[in-house]
Amino acid sequence: MEVIKTSLLINFVIKRPKLTICLFTCLIFVSIFGTLNLSFTSDFRSYFSLDNPQLKTFEQLETDFNKQDTLTFLVESSNNNPSIYQAEIIHYLELLTDEAWAIPYSRRVDSLINFQKMSVDEDDLQINDLVPGNGHLTPSFLLELKQYAETQPRLLNNLVSVDGTLAIVQVTLTLPESNEAATPELISYARNKLEEISNSNVKVQLFGTSVINIALMEAVERDMALLIPSSYLLIFAAIYFLSCSISGATLSLGVTLMTVLSVFGIFGWQAHQLTPVVGAVPSMIMVIVVADCMHLLVSYQYYIRQGLKQESAIREALTANIKPIVITSVTTAIGLLCLNFSESPPYRDLGNLVALGAIIACILSLTWFPAVLLLLPEPKKLPNIDNGWLHSIIMKFSQLLTTHTKLLWLFTFVLLLAGGFGATKLELNDQWHQYYDETFDVRQAIETQNDKLNGVNFIQYSVASGGELGILTPEYQKDLDKLIQWVRTQNNVGYVDGFSLQVKELSQKLNQDNPDFYQVPNSKNAIAQSVLLYEMSLPYGMGVDEQVNFDKSATRLTINLHKISSKELSAFDLKLTTWAAENTPTLLLTEGSGVDMIFAKISDRNSESLLKGTALALILISVLLSFLLRSWKLGLISIIPNIIPIMMAYGIWGLMDGHIDLGLSIVASMGLGLVVDDTVHFLFKYRHAKQNNMATTEAVEYAFNIVGIAIIITSIVLTLGFGLLTLSHFSPTYGMGALLALTVMLAAVIDFILLPLLLLKFDK
Repeated sequence: MEVIKTSLLINFVIKRPKLTICLFTCLIFVSIFGTLNLSFTSDFRSYFSLDNPQLKTFEQLETDFNKQDTLTFLVESSNNNPSIYQAEIIHYLELLTDEAWAIPYSRRVDSLINFQKMSVDEDDLQINDLVPGNGHLTPSFLLELKQYAETQPRLLNNLVSVDGTLAIVQVTLTLPESNEAATPELISYARNKLEEISNSNVKVQLFGTSVINIALMEAVERDMALLIPSSYLLIFAAIYFLSCSISGATLSLGVTLMTVLSVFGIFGWQAHQLTPVVGAVPSMIMVIVVADCMHLLVSYQYYIRQGLKQESAIREALTANIKPIVITSVTTAIGLLCLNFSESPPYRDLGNLVALGAIIACILSLTWFPAVLLLLPEPKKLPNIDNGWLHSIIMKFSQLLTTHTKLLWLFTFVLLLAGGFGATKLELNDQWHQYYDETFDVRQAIETQNDKLNGVNFIQYSVASGGELGILTPEYQKDLDKLIQWVRTQNNVGYVDGFSLQVKELSQKLNQDNPDFYQVPNSKNAIAQSVLLYEMSLPYGMGVDEQVNFDKSATRLTINLHKISSKELSAFDLKLTTWAAENTPTLLLTEGSGVDMIFAKISDRNSESLLKGTALALILISVLLSFLLRSWKLGLISIIPNIIPIMMAYGIWGLMDGHIDLGLSIVASMGLGLVVDDTVHFLFKYRHAKQNNMATTEAVEYAFNIVGIAIIITSIVLTLGFGLLTLSHFSPTYGMGALLALTVMLAAVIDFILLPLLLLKFDK
């Protein structure tokens, strides 16, 4: 029955090539229209499932204290005087502060200019902008401004740097959840406004959560616009050079483009949003298409050289490859679908999209590709690769397997040992601030913020009191202040913001500005009255709702840290919560929250989930191969060459870099979908030879003879394609390209050395 179905498909393609082309081209075009429904999101929340506990904590914190999406202007002097305390710089800060209120979705603007300075006139608390805006920026005023800023803990390392060379204007945003264009809109507005008010003596950089989000999107767009087309062209050239077929290279590229467009089209018909993660989809699909098409193309050329006519050559090529291609596509899809074990929805989308691409590529490779090939003129002359240098090397190597078995086992053992040693150097660690190299403006802003101000990592806590108005008790405020003072002594801390700072300053101001009263009052009534007076005196848009919740049962504690890894951030969180539990009994802290903390927590869980998913996929693939090859022994043997290249690639990465982030943790699942291709083709040809009563040694040589060239060509082409991604200036693209290139290259080595050795040893 299986043979009949296969013959029907082959006959349909060969007898009706024009109908085949028309039918599948129309289906592709219908699916492509779905791309019109696609939209792009840069919201970090898309990386987490709705039931993610850290995301829930973060969203609850935002509900209690407002969201903290920001756009920050880093302002420095670019003249001979690096100090910001000069009239021209202060005037620019005034202008920028005023203009920032007009930025779309702005809710609040904080800067040195509108810092709320407290003063008391008799018994009347007055709160005014630090720089009054009357234009009198005299040398004496600027000196007073500098001296005041240097004594204010809520200013220093928050809105101005300690050395006085950097000031910021921070815009707090209220971004609409349903408008994905909001972030690009406000960033575009800010950039245009900076152009309008530019000053040759002032240097301004953009930073903040909105800039990080847009930078991620722009980085992926840059790679997709340059590196992916370049890798496609490189692969086109490599296929042509190695197969000597311009038509084969062109058709392979055509199948790739059709598959990519149809995959995104189907995704669009389901009204899904694109995330930066799916930028890897075109490269992954390219891998699968090239593997499918090259096996068909090489077989087709082989039969042409054997003297068959074009139609017969295509028929034989399809007959020989249809089953392996279908099986490799299914096993590849199984490997990629294990990404559904990921904790992060975008990586599930990645796995599903590429798995869909594997199936579409399989269909087009077995229908559209040979149909178009059939309508092209029959090749007049093909170089005899079977007797060429590449084939000669392959056949000599296959003979070495029997004559130098021990040496090859030793070589394999050394490779495995090196990979195992490198694997011990691996460390799960997300450092988003290292994603961008110096060619990105955002990287320069990251370095400026980290070196001159309060750092680029932040963590925040909801500090509850246990009851309504509980934050107004002296016990709560003293414990909060105690915690803040302890945090300030910790390594890498750049700035700590807690409500006890305002309470202490209020106490001082309401007691004739006596420094001895810069402390938490001993009376709840005194605290309540001073806080009420403070709230009533604040201007519109500058209230305490960023720090204090509605019923005054909790406050927000925000800590800025200089660049640290996700592992160090988690350790800091544990250390803080442990210390608080032991030393500040009135404070009820939530777990640390914020974007950095959410990513830090998800990396470990994601790796564990993917490890389980990859193991399940490996078992399913091996069971499937055992059934199709009708040999449990070959099914078990297939596990080794499918998993070893991935392990060795990670081992080499451990020696080269050592850091595994959220993006690189998925390469194991992606790599499994790649390496299984070579294994399946080799084992099917080997099994075919064994069924024809060949000895194990002869069967191995036969498999080398039939699929060796195709494996080498696809491995070279794919290594070059992924290798080109290492030219990216965006770390996730670079890392994924390097690790996948290593995986593909090692898969070829393992399939050429270890797999035959295993067959010779255990399948005699």
